[in-house]
Amino acid sequence: MFTLFDMIRSSLSYVNLSMVLKNRIYTILAGIGNFYLLYVAFRFFQNGFWGRGTLFILAFLVILYFTYLNILYYFTKSKKSKYDISPWIEKILHIQSKDPMTAAEEERKEMAPGYIQTNGIFKNEDFLPATVVHTMEQRDNIQQIAAELIRMDYMKADYQGLSEEEIAEKIRTTGKPVPALSAPVALPYFELARKGNSLIVYGGLNQIDRKEVAMVKEVGLLTAREAVKRYQLYLATAVITGGPEKINGRTGLIEKDTPYGVQVQVAYRERTAEKSSANQRPSSTKTSSTPEHLTRSQHETFDEFGPCQSSQAPQKHWRSQKYKH
Repeated sequence: MFTLFDMIRSSLSYVNLSMVLKNRIYTILAGIGNFYLLYVAFRFFQNGFWGRGTLFILAFLVILYFTYLNILYYFTKSKKSKYDISPWIEKILHIQSKDPMTAAEEERKEMAPGYIQTNGIFKNEDFLPATVVHTMEQRDNIQQIAAELIRMDYMKADYQGLSEEEIAEKIRTTGKPVPALSAPVALPYFELARKGNSLIVYGGLNQIDRKEVAMVKEVGLLTAREAVKRYQLYLATAVITGGPEKINGRTGLIEKDTPYGVQVQVAYRERTAEKSSANQRPSSTKTSSTPEHLTRSQHETFDEFGPCQSSQAPQKHWRSQKYKH
């Protein structure tokens, strides 16, 4: 009998189930298996072994009591019983137990990619939030990327694994809708590039399948045009936000089909600091063998909008070098 339950427990470990669901299954198995002890106790009494039968009866009652507590905790809304001696046992034995519901919540948060993915490690740069806008095409691209990430199980839009009752209880407690995403999810690939007079955020599964997902409108309190003139801008983080959410309706929960969006964070560096650091370079670096048109492209990446060229690489020099190779 115990071998059978051990096989079931081992089999469940191969299945990706939430902690709450696993504990519910274990509670059901313990409740059913406990009656086997009652049968064994009956057989001992029947054969005259009163001492052993009494021990099995006591074991049956103890397991039945804790099964009762688990049923209240995992299957009802009350969660607790006034006859619960678990806190007293924890105090006597100096045990610091962890709430399984809280542990399940932390487990879901750890599974979400969140802000883990960044575009490198920035040490000396400052960060600014960027305001982005979406065209209809960019918004459609975001929905396609989000659907693909969900299909690949990279992004979990499963309402944190909560049941309908738990979602309704959370809405009643917080007074806010429950989103399908437990936290913003970082795009696997993202970059910032200039397109005409605009700064465009590209994102996707990889560089090959990248798509336009947003256009930077403001960086901090500056417009994108002004920010590019004053700072060197680098895209540090791009995350998917929004998506479906559930709210309370008249007859039950209602799912609002809110579209996904993209939020970005920009690292920046003063252009004056960049120029001063360039002037302090050793003279040996000025005789670099790097082609001048490649050097110019690096300075031109996020240069100010308009026809103005970089002072470090004049246009005429670039044109003279362009067709030499």
